[in-house]
Amino acid sequence: MFALGLLEMKIIAELGINHRGSTAVAEQLIDIASEAGAWGAKFQYRAKHGFYQAIDEIGDEILSREIDESYISPDGVLQLASLIKKKGMAAGISFFKFEDAADFGERISEFDFFKVPSAELLNDGLINSLAGLGKPLILSTGGHSEEDIFHAIEATKHIPDVAYLHCISNYPVLLGNQQMAFVKTLQEKSGSVVGYSSHDQDWEVCLLAAANGATVFERHLTMDKQGKGIDDSSSSDPDEFNRLCKMLNAFDAVQGDGRRELNQGERINMQNLGSSLYAKRAIEAGETLSSENVVVKAPRKGLTWGEVKRRGLTELKRSLVKGSAISDLHFSEPKPPLEQSLVDFCDEKQLSIPLRLHDAPALQARFPIKNNELHLSYEEVGRFQKSMSDGLSILDLTRHYSIHIPDYIDSKTLIDPLSDDDHTRHGSRRIIQTCVDLALALTERTGAGVPIVGSFSRLRPEGKKQTYQQLQDYLIEAGKKRGAPIYPQWLPRIAWYFGGADVLDMFCGADDIEIVSEIGMELCLDLSHLILSANYAKVDWLGWYRQLNPLARHLHIADATGIDGEGIEFGQGDLGDPAAYINGPGRKVLEVWQGHLSEGDGFDNAIRQLGENHG
Repeated sequence: MFALGLLEMKIIAELGINHRGSTAVAEQLIDIASEAGAWGAKFQYRAKHGFYQAIDEIGDEILSREIDESYISPDGVLQLASLIKKKGMAAGISFFKFEDAADFGERISEFDFFKVPSAELLNDGLINSLAGLGKPLILSTGGHSEEDIFHAIEATKHIPDVAYLHCISNYPVLLGNQQMAFVKTLQEKSGSVVGYSSHDQDWEVCLLAAANGATVFERHLTMDKQGKGIDDSSSSDPDEFNRLCKMLNAFDAVQGDGRRELNQGERINMQNLGSSLYAKRAIEAGETLSSENVVVKAPRKGLTWGEVKRRGLTELKRSLVKGSAISDLHFSEPKPPLEQSLVDFCDEKQLSIPLRLHDAPALQARFPIKNNELHLSYEEVGRFQKSMSDGLSILDLTRHYSIHIPDYIDSKTLIDPLSDDDHTRHGSRRIIQTCVDLALALTERTGAGVPIVGSFSRLRPEGKKQTYQQLQDYLIEAGKKRGAPIYPQWLPRIAWYFGGADVLDMFCGADDIEIVSEIGMELCLDLSHLILSANYAKVDWLGWYRQLNPLARHLHIADATGIDGEGIEFGQGDLGDPAAYINGPGRKVLEVWQGHLSEGDGFDNAIRQLGENHG
């Protein structure tokens, strides 16, 4: 349970005496810990009578009274431990003397781990007795000198599953008293898992513990930091505890693996914010680039002067029209069309590739396959709004199409047809309406149905169920009843919107699966997005696939890894063998990340890989 080498952060909500003896309050604290993402929750237990021999001193009198007032019986604690486990957390308990464990009888085995509090670090009898119960053991080191701590480590090295927590036994610990570098010392001396038992005023100190190697964290949880209990001031309230779990549970992802790799959002930003070379006038094949025929402008859709000079690119092999971005393609011979055998393979499997309107002629020339999906920008939708015939004139109308609605209605606004904001709602519905008009026009000219796909990620204030029902009602009215069904697509939890990461809460979680299944919402199932969202939830994506597949009416296929590694090469992620998906019925769009670049080299690679392995 506390195995070395695993970077998973184990955050334990210490319930201590903050429940004030109320099982109802304890249940609230358990719910809060579970929703925040805690790994476990634990109790402290002292027998009802006889723990304090003398209460002559003021501190002893206060503590004794607090403990007596916060007592929960063994049966009550066991019922709460069962609730902890039902919530998917580990249930633990601390004892200050082993005789108190006898109050639980044989049911002591129902706890997942035990904790020896700092005050009993040198209590060999208690430690060995708890270790003998065969469950993982946590030792807290507060209030002890280095000599005592190192002695305790030597005395407990025989215990197979033990973790040592650095701790400062002040309540609360003021900022600057943490001696946090000792976490590294503790790890070096023990060779075991180490952590931090936090009584700090500032929960953020736990992040410094993590940076020093701590992977097990104990933090008291209270309903009110200003409460009158003796532990309240050194605890976290629900909001703090939620932020603590959020940050520590993301620690591994935040740290990375020591390499520096670009994410999709950065690539988008470098394109949008950067500049490149554009043709100042028409340039003929055979010419060389110079300040006379090129100009530097944004966005970065092509090469920079630095790249041209560094790579020794000189004579152009293709002509350019005025205003074209200068790319690698212009220094290479035109690429031949896809071989007929691979075209036949694509048509047999109903494989499709995404097209942007501006690159449709080039990609349709290189890939003479039957199926294409139009990925439209809001400006391209505007072009169809002005003149449907002009837009259609760019496309090969012997093909079959699907349409992907733009994610944005303008440079600042995500599409949301249910929005309370008039500009957003009307703009979204206008774009969707035009996409339906385009689908019907394409159906009329090609003789084939045109499914429409959209990303819808904005929740209504009324909650999820109401949002999904309202969205389904609108999409049926706007699309299906007119003869062009609109399918919301499954989304990743982390989406690259506006060049940054946005954490979504629609079409990306287990609760979303329950709702769409309940209302029978038909979907576009994007396998890459599905993998990313399942990885974020730390579940097997295939389980989600089996639940969602009966609702899938359109399929996007690409490999993926991690929580944001979208559209990578087949075989490099978690998808596995794509044969099961390309052999099924219906169209399958190859969603290779930036596969359209260099006249579709990414699509070409994917088709060849699939054709060679599954043709």
